[in-house]
Amino acid sequence: MSTRRLMISRRHQPSGRHLSTCCSRTDKVGIMGVALRVMMCMAFALVSMNYLIVNENLGLLSGYKHNVQDNTSTSTESSHNKYMEKVYEQGEVYAVREIISDPENLHVNRSGLQMLSSLYKHLPDITSQYSSVSPQLMDLVTKLKLDITRRGVTDDPWGLAYNWTKAETLIPESAPGLGDVLAALSTAPITSADIGHGGTQLKLFIRLKGGQSAVFKPSRYSRNRLITGLNSGFDRHNGEIAAFHLSRLLGLQMVPITVGRNVSLKREILPVSMKRLRETFFRGREGQTCFYGVCRSCMKRNGLCDQQHGLEGTVMTWLPRDVSLAEIQHPWKRSYDNRRLANWEKRETYCEEVLSSSHAPRLLHLMDAAVFDFLIQNGDRHHYVSVKGAPDSPVILLDNGKSFGDAYVDYMDMLAPVLQCCRLHRSTYERLVLLSGGGMSLALQELLALDPVAPVLTEAHLHAMDRRVKHILAALSACREKKGGWHNVLF
Repeated sequence: MSTRRLMISRRHQPSGRHLSTCCSRTDKVGIMGVALRVMMCMAFALVSMNYLIVNENLGLLSGYKHNVQDNTSTSTESSHNKYMEKVYEQGEVYAVREIISDPENLHVNRSGLQMLSSLYKHLPDITSQYSSVSPQLMDLVTKLKLDITRRGVTDDPWGLAYNWTKAETLIPESAPGLGDVLAALSTAPITSADIGHGGTQLKLFIRLKGGQSAVFKPSRYSRNRLITGLNSGFDRHNGEIAAFHLSRLLGLQMVPITVGRNVSLKREILPVSMKRLRETFFRGREGQTCFYGVCRSCMKRNGLCDQQHGLEGTVMTWLPRDVSLAEIQHPWKRSYDNRRLANWEKRETYCEEVLSSSHAPRLLHLMDAAVFDFLIQNGDRHHYVSVKGAPDSPVILLDNGKSFGDAYVDYMDMLAPVLQCCRLHRSTYERLVLLSGGGMSLALQELLALDPVAPVLTEAHLHAMDRRVKHILAALSACREKKGGWHNVLF
């Protein structure tokens, strides 16, 4: 039996409007007897009772069987109003990973998420405390925008990007010349194109004039496409752009430089393609140039074609060859087996195990990554990447395409690392406070508006970021209470 467990705040309960509507509609059916009408209403009431299931282990109301398609399903378009009426009439939907199990025993061993109840307890005060944009925010936004808009700082953008790359940061906090790098990534002639190596998603490995290597991820969805299920669907190319600018806002600077770009498959890619890539090109129904590439999910029926202005996508810098990377299994890796709980889901003290492992020197960086992934709702970081030989170096935030799928659902179990460890860099916390009160959407919108393929995110996704900032701050407030003060939480 498949049961979608949704964590819903006590303050936000589903409306009973649909029940009364059902009964009033049956009254209009003149040919039905009274008994039949009563039976129909009773049947609907029994179905409605499934919306409210008390999850005693988390001390929360959980219910609403969310209409989520499986990973092989296609996603559906949905407007904000239509989707919110369909899912939830007031408030937000808080979800945890879907499990197929006996509902009687589903939550018995899910004690790793017990701190979620404390998060919801602190959420009203956090909402009240951080209800307006900080007057200091625009100082930060202005500095970050200046780095992007200034041109002519360097005549060697590739050399500048190379010199920026360090084990501790991929780009400095103050980055004069970033505008020149972004402009070159979005306009420099493509001198070669090949298949992207590995993975399940279509991407191209390209080389730009001047020798810079990069990855091109093509657009698969329109901006307002709603993708249900945390890891469902194709990668979202616009999520990669938003992730780059978010990393700068948070002061992390560990996402490769990324920018939107329109390319012509016919004029820019096909003429410089390697043989194995060229073999995947074909003519579309209207005679346009199309391709499907090489990857585990790449098939001709999923091919992409030139549009009026070419094919939209994102270009991301490839890290220098002399930067040796290590790929490490994430201790909070999500289980892809919906019949089994991950270890972190079963034990509230799981963080103590991580602290006694090889992950310990990088624990605070893993907390930063958890905050980052929760904000963009990227549940696909099953491994994390860092620089080899630097055990305490930050996590390099690669592959952020499984993000910004559903603006109306927050997978709260993604905050498990923060709630279980109750630790975070003080600088990350201070930046979250600065971005609270609606500041996150305001700041990110300002930065994303400068990208060549703007608008990058819909209003719904931007506002979802504001909501998630509150959730993180509520989690940290709960940690402060649990640990006896900020001095035991912020480092």
